[in-house]
Amino acid sequence: MTPCPLSRGAGDPRGRGRPRYNGSILDRPIYRILHLVFALGLAHALFLLGQEGIRAYELARERARLEEALRQAEARVARLEAEVKAAKDPAYLEALVRRLGFVRQEEILRRR
Repeated sequence: MTPCPLSRGAGDPRGRGRPRYNGSILDRPIYRILHLVFALGLAHALFLLGQEGIRAYELARERARLEEALRQAEARVARLEAEVKAAKDPAYLEALVRRLGFVRQEEILRRR
């Protein structure tokens, strides 16, 4: 009877050859561990990808909110600049003071 070519020491008459595994190559214990490590790495990568998606969505919302706040601030600045420009106009100031009920010295105030 001839020895099995997959048995230990096949090809080496002294039996010192590399040990051989009798099953399928992908059933070796080291490959099971490597498959587990790959599966864990894949799960971790998917988790990180999901986290980045959530972060990108929240940053887009924050950016839209800040852009709206910027538009409102720019509109307010434009209104204030218009008020400053109007405040430098003597006719506007006189109309504003008259609305408050003031009159010039030479004018007579008559009640209606």
